[in-house]
Amino acid sequence: MIIDVHYHLMPRLSKAAAENVARHAIHAAERLGRKVDPEAIAQNAFEKWADPTGEHLIEAMDQSGVDLTIICLVDNAGNARLTPEIMQSQNKLAGDIARKYPGRVKALAGVDPRRKEAPEMIKQCFEEFGIIGVKYHPDDGYDPGGPESYKVLEVVAEHNGILLSHTSPLPPPSLARFADPMLLASLAVDFPNLPVIAAHMGYVNWRPWAGLALQQPTLYGDLAMWATLAFGQFEHFCHELRTIINCAGVSKVLFGTDDPIYNAVIPTKDFIKLLKDLPATAPAGCAFTDDEITAILGGNAASMLGLNR
Repeated sequence: MIIDVHYHLMPRLSKAAAENVARHAIHAAERLGRKVDPEAIAQNAFEKWADPTGEHLIEAMDQSGVDLTIICLVDNAGNARLTPEIMQSQNKLAGDIARKYPGRVKALAGVDPRRKEAPEMIKQCFEEFGIIGVKYHPDDGYDPGGPESYKVLEVVAEHNGILLSHTSPLPPPSLARFADPMLLASLAVDFPNLPVIAAHMGYVNWRPWAGLALQQPTLYGDLAMWATLAFGQFEHFCHELRTIINCAGVSKVLFGTDDPIYNAVIPTKDFIKLLKDLPATAPAGCAFTDDEITAILGGNAASMLGLNR
């Protein structure tokens, strides 16, 4: 079973928003040394990434061989256009898609804990919309382990939900200091039963995450964004992944994509194949087993989500 724990649902997408999101795909292409047309990628994002019904998602899953996807929304209280009402309408839409495709889609709400309404918003998401957790992008300017966040996470924990929190530097205006994996350290103490996924595992800053994950039973990390490294510097990717597994344990690593963003440059089916082939293709000194790859691609997420019970 292949489970993608990190997919960005975009119910609506203006041209300006499409250009902003597409820059991540363009940057990935540049890192890979691939010549792309930035305007074409942005236009493709504007035309195809908006997916209010989930139909594009299911089509992409079928093409890539993904069995289950956790979709997420991103809230930013600093964006005046994203009112609580608009965010709740989008969160409801995400929940509707998950209900429309049971067994294939689960949904995380986008709720910025800086909103005074945030605890009530996430409560409604669980009790009315069928959401299973919350997605944070703390690099918008808040501490995921701060008092405002705790008011939201108390509700998430009460509903046996999960947290997916961004960890990794991004280009400005992202505030990278709030994306440090170490800011998640207190959550395992104060919310011992709350599964927390550190999106990207901190990426180039993965060692602090690995140190925490080794000691904290409920802390996981995903491979979203790592496809760029896998295809750009294959041997380096293999050695990094092997060391991550050795440090944190294979059970803590989850498959994630950040789609539809990176799928525009690196087809997800290709990333899945690269991972499946690692037992045969990894360079000397960093061997992988079939059981490890099976666990990363879906077994670990299934256990975290309780699908094996």
